[in-house]
Formats: sequence, structure tokens, C-alpha cells
Amino acid sequence: MITTSKTPNVFTSYSVKLQVYNSNETIISSLNTRYLFVIRCLSIYALLLIIVGTMGNLLTIIVLIRKNLRRLVTIRYLIVVSICDTISLYGWNLNDFYKFTISPEHDNIEEISITHCRVISFMTFVSLQLSSWCLTAVSLDRALNLHFLHWKQTYGKRKYTKYYISILTIICIALNSHILFLNGYRTSAGNIKCYATKNNSDYIYPQWERVHLVVYNLCPFAIMCICNTYIIVVTVRSSRAQAESTPPTLQRKNIERYRQLTALLIIVTFAFVLLTLPACIYFVFFRHNLESKTERTYRYMIQISLNSVQFTSHAINFFLYCFSAKSFLNELSDMFNECLNCCQGNDEEWSFMGMRTNHQYNEPTSEHQRTNNEQEMHIRNYKFNFFPEFQPTSE
Repeated sequence: MITTSKTPNVFTSYSVKLQVYNSNETIISSLNTRYLFVIRCLSIYALLLIIVGTMGNLLTIIVLIRKNLRRLVTIRYLIVVSICDTISLYGWNLNDFYKFTISPEHDNIEEISITHCRVISFMTFVSLQLSSWCLTAVSLDRALNLHFLHWKQTYGKRKYTKYYISILTIICIALNSHILFLNGYRTSAGNIKCYATKNNSDYIYPQWERVHLVVYNLCPFAIMCICNTYIIVVTVRSSRAQAESTPPTLQRKNIERYRQLTALLIIVTFAFVLLTLPACIYFVFFRHNLESKTERTYRYMIQISLNSVQFTSHAINFFLYCFSAKSFLNELSDMFNECLNCCQGNDEEWSFMGMRTNHQYNEPTSEHQRTNNEQEMHIRNYKFNFFPEFQPTSE
């Protein structure tokens, strides 16, 4: 009687455990399916960031090197920012797309060879840091122009900009040069292990990533916040003083220019910080601890999500400039109009009537351009008086 009573109890207990185990496996499998779907979508988004960011940054460079803009010191820094942003998009974003969309075994593109590992990681770290410090240089230069009256005539001249950019580039390259020689190794099985050395598995994550967090995010953010706060305060005071001595029409223009300048400073600075800081914090403080506590697919989803947010900051500057800088949008519109006029002119060269029509069309256009140039010079002179940080520098 006792033996026969225990047997059903043991069988029932085993059945319950088996059902719970199967239920847990089903839940885990369902979660992994969702994670993989999110990862696949974000890997495609990484490819879109590369395409959209490259096109946007190239358009930004083309617009910024136009004659009306490239004479400004600020523009030269922004050109370097666009170049660095384009380079950075082809590092970890391309790896995310390759790993989760192309590679059947989810291999990293950096692990194809030691050369891939070191070059990709080096270029990514250098381009990210140089981009953030050129943005910092923009805010610092503007603040110094407002605080020191003779800054533009001494150290803020346009011809010195190339030396400042060169110094920043050399510092970033020297700071990350060890990655070209130490990062990655070949295991005994013949596989490539990137972001680590034979004697130090924490070489990049989290050790070097902590340095990168300070250089790439925290220090630039602190400097940009201080400089931009000072610029906004001075600009508000200047707008109030100018409003008392100008007619209502110009007062509205002053307020509009002040709003555009403030929006540009706030949007560019805080978009950079808010989009890049979460990824840096995760890779420094959480990634290493989560490796032994969470499932791998879940970690992959977190990492690619944060990377997508971070590199969005380096792909949308073109849209931020169009939204907050009217002069940039005007130059972009003028560039497209010139391209259209050039194409129309090439088509009309095939016929005599076309050439004649084009000649007649150019006369009122030139007169219209002269009128626009006079208005633009009037507004530009007023803007230089109102915003001294935008004054052109002498060589």
C-alpha cells in the first residue's frame, strides 16, 4: 500500500516539473524570437544610417565649402565634423548589419583578420573623438569671440583654424595609436579575438572604453555646456539692448535671429550628448557585468539598440542644420537652383533659339540677383553687429 501510493506521487511531481520546464522553454524561445526580430530590424536601420548619414554629410560638406560659408571659422570645424561623422558610420554600424543580416554564424566583421580588427576599431575611436572635439571647438571659439574683443584679430583668425584642427587630429590619433598595435589576437584555434589581448580580456571593454567616455563625451559636454550657456546669456543681453534702439520691424528680425542661434546651439549640443551618452555608459559600466547574468540574444539587442541611438547623432547633423540654420538652408537652395540652371543651360545650347531664350532670361535674373545681394549685405551687416561671433575674420 505504501509503495503503490508513492509511485503516483513521484510520477505526478515529475510531470509537473516537466510541464514547468517546457513552459519556461517556450517562453524563452518566444522571447528570443522577439529579440531576434528587433535585432534584425535594427541591423537594417544601421544600414540606413550609413546610407542616409553619408548622403547628408556629403551634402553638408558641399554646402559648407561654398564661397559664402567657407570664409567663416566655424564652418571649417563643421566640415571636419561631417568628415569624421561619415567615417564613424562605417565602423560599428557596418558590423551590426554584417553580423545580424549577412553572416550566417553572426560573426563580427572586425574578426575577419587582425588588420580588420585594428583598423576598424582605430578609425572608429579616432573619428568619434575628433568629431566631438571639433564641435567643442565651435562653441569655444564663439564664446572666446564674445568674451575677448581682440580674439578674432589675434588667435581667432581663419588661417589659424587649420593648425587647431591639425593639433586636435594629432592628439586623437596619438591617444588611440596603441589600438593599431595591441588590439586583437589569434587564438590557438585560429580564430580572431578582437577588442582584447592575450593577457587582458578587458583591454577595450571596459578599460579603454572608460577613457573613451571621458574624451568623447564627458569633457566635450562640460565645455560645450559652459560655452553655450555664456553665449546664450550674452546674446539675450545684446538682443534686449538692440531692441531699445531699433524700429519694430528690425526688432522682429532680431528676435528671430536670436531664436535661430539659440536653437542651433541647444539642438546640436544636447542632441549629441543625449544620443551618445547612453551607449558610453552601458559599455563602461554594464556590458561587462551583464555577460554572465543575461542571455546573449538579449545583450545583443541592448547593444545594437544603443549603437543605433548613438550613431543617429552622427547621421542627422544635415537635418539639424537645415532646421535651425537659415543661412545653411538658403545656401542649399541656391546650390540646387544653380544646378538646375546649369542643366537647363546645357540643354538650350543645342539650338539657336534656346541660346537666345537663355540670354534673355539671364538679364532679369542678374538684376534680381543684384537686388538680392544688396538686401543680403544690409541684413548681413546688421547681423554682424548684433552677433559679433559671426563676424568674418581676416587672414
